[in-house]
Amino acid sequence: MNRSGSNRVDQRWSGSSSEPDRVSRQSWLSLALVSSATFIIILDLMAANVAFPFIEDEFIDTPRSTLAWALSGNAIAAAALLLVAGRLGDRLGRRRIFLTGLAIFTAVSAITASAPTAGVLIAARVGQGAGAAMVTSTAIALLLPLFPASKQGLAVGIWGTTASAGAAAGPTLGAIAIEAVDWRWAFLINIPIGLIVLALGRRVLAETERAEGAGPIDYVGTVVGTAAIGLLTFGVLQGPRWGWGSTGVVAALVIAAAASAAFILRCMHAASPLVDLGLFGHRTFSLANLSQAGTQLAINAWFFTTPLFLINVWGYSALGGGAAVAIGMVVSFVSIPVGHWSDRHGYRGVLSLGGLIAAAGMLVWVFGVDDTPDFWSLYLIGLVIFGLGAGMVGIVVTNAALTDLPNQDLGMGNAVFQTIRRMGGAIGVAIAVALLGGRTNESVDAFRNVWLLIAGGYFFSAVVILPYPKKR
Repeated sequence: MNRSGSNRVDQRWSGSSSEPDRVSRQSWLSLALVSSATFIIILDLMAANVAFPFIEDEFIDTPRSTLAWALSGNAIAAAALLLVAGRLGDRLGRRRIFLTGLAIFTAVSAITASAPTAGVLIAARVGQGAGAAMVTSTAIALLLPLFPASKQGLAVGIWGTTASAGAAAGPTLGAIAIEAVDWRWAFLINIPIGLIVLALGRRVLAETERAEGAGPIDYVGTVVGTAAIGLLTFGVLQGPRWGWGSTGVVAALVIAAAASAAFILRCMHAASPLVDLGLFGHRTFSLANLSQAGTQLAINAWFFTTPLFLINVWGYSALGGGAAVAIGMVVSFVSIPVGHWSDRHGYRGVLSLGGLIAAAGMLVWVFGVDDTPDFWSLYLIGLVIFGLGAGMVGIVVTNAALTDLPNQDLGMGNAVFQTIRRMGGAIGVAIAVALLGGRTNESVDAFRNVWLLIAGGYFFSAVVILPYPKKR
């Protein structure tokens, strides 16, 4: 036993053992706890999207481009800290970082719910993103060594479906809280679950072996990489408000480009780089990350704009808008059988087909939805098609990216994967804000532009994954 009272586990990515298909009770309990933590993080993200129109109503004097940082700032913080959190997990133990991150996320949720000003709200959401980064960067790395190769797809499918459950429940539960009290209660829902997982996690979760020979954290690379991510998103988000040719926006984008180049050079030459660029020498890792960049841009733009359309254009209540979003996520529960099937038959076909299906669902909205509320016709058809495709892609892409990485690269690989995921999400929200413009300029045509963006993101993901090996 270690000092925290949990047994250490050997991180055997291959899952080999004398009984290769046997899974212990502790492994299943660990899966339940890690999945529950993922559930509340996703639930919080979805509840925030539903709450956003009501946050705008409370902070009426704050421009949308500023308030949107309550969403994008969360994503930026998570993206910027994922790599550091992943490295800390490798050095200090993934269980320790996981539980610390969950404690931060749960505590800061209370600050978010009680924020008296827009500034405090944005700062608290950034804090939630930091805690979420610590949880997300270690979740898969904690789980996969506990399952044999034949069960890893199933385990990731269950984990991913729990995330989908959070995405489905978040809009509805958040809307119920908003309707019953106000938007602040949408951020209190996850606190009880977080406290329970923290209490049980200290007893059940096993600590991982620390990476041997791990160098110090590259703080210079961390600062440069964070600047690149933050300034890029800042420039895109502020473009509609300040003007794309304004000094501030141009400067932000130029510095972001320079910082990105400097970060790559730093990773190439630092003794202990924040990102081992050799990871991208794995063809499967590179292609899956490229594919998910498109899907994350698209799905986060969808989550942000769908409640806005239903509430502000069609006049739905918070509960009605949340329930409509939830339907699309419920359809995505196909991820468990698809994940298990892909373990035997390969990931390429599922990812490509899923991307095309999701894009088709959005095109139904582009050509079939107008400003007349009519949920039970083409809107619902497009929603179901989109949910089916998004669900197929959402869970399989994780295993597709990590499946060929050796054990010693698993923590860093997952951190890079999750960073790209968060970066895509932040940029997706920023572009959606730019396409919609100010809160007084919303129209069906503006939302059609966003729907085309979403369709394009999924089509891109379906095409770029084609060189992926047919089978693992």
